[in-house]
Amino acid sequence: MKKISSLMAIVAMGAGLVAAPAALAQEPELVEVAAPEYPRGAERRELEGYVTVRYNITDTGEIADVEVVEQTPEGVFDRAVLRALESWRYAPGVTATGIEKRFDFNLGS
Repeated sequence: MKKISSLMAIVAMGAGLVAAPAALAQEPELVEVAAPEYPRGAERRELEGYVTVRYNITDTGEIADVEVVEQTPEGVFDRAVLRALESWRYAPGVTATGIEKRFDFNLGS
């Protein structure tokens, strides 16, 4: 059984995760999520791996400036993650920069 998991901890890179005064700072709330699809070629070849991305959240709740910061194996799972992130949405009104998220691709249960 194939499984895709995502570390639910959001890691902030540097100070100032949320662009608001410290007393009013809020965590961005994820309201639309789509899991990446396991690439068929990787599944056929029984490949497993992970992708770590970094992105910003706009005041409208959209994800912007996505970059792959680490992946293994190279060029296998990154497109699936980037496609899934296109549909992600956060609650509007809270901006954030440097959000990192890791997606693990595992075939075992």
